[in-house]
Amino acid sequence: MKTVCLGIFAFLCGVLLMTNCFTQENVRTITFNDGSKYVGEMKENLKHGYGRFTWANGNVYEGRWENDAMQGKGTFTWANGDTYEGQWANNQRNGQGTMKEKNGSLYEGHWENNMRSGQGTYTKRTGESYTGQWKNDEKNGSGVFRWPDGSIYEGEWKDGKRHGQGVMTGADGTMERGKFLNDVFVGK
Repeated sequence: MKTVCLGIFAFLCGVLLMTNCFTQENVRTITFNDGSKYVGEMKENLKHGYGRFTWANGNVYEGRWENDAMQGKGTFTWANGDTYEGQWANNQRNGQGTMKEKNGSLYEGHWENNMRSGQGTYTKRTGESYTGQWKNDEKNGSGVFRWPDGSIYEGEWKDGKRHGQGVMTGADGTMERGKFLNDVFVGK
């Protein structure tokens, strides 16, 4: 069964005009005037089920949709080469997921509203790594940061800085144990 239809199709933040739509059972291919394209399952003219959306700028999402929103498990690939594979809710990264940046950096952990939040590990391509708690895309709570030279900080963090009780061990074995404020060791 194959049909061609014309009309208006609502998508996320705006309305895009459909140039054509082909139906084959419950899978449709829709091409929009701006060059965006959706191939996947639909329900009542909404993306619903499994599908792939390619934006005109080259970004691609492939995965689960619910009532026109990225929802459930899916993979988003940005035109610049960054990728995210994991859980989505209401068009945002929410739940467990892995973000691979084109530059080689990698985050594996929990997300909330498109931000690293909860437990996770971020490893930079330079060899630096942080494993611990995140909030609002910043290191917050307890965690361990390792530098490529072998230095390690284990302790409390606030807004991306060492803040609270912690232990800093230098590459040469020297230790600072005590209180840190805004990334500075202030003593015991």
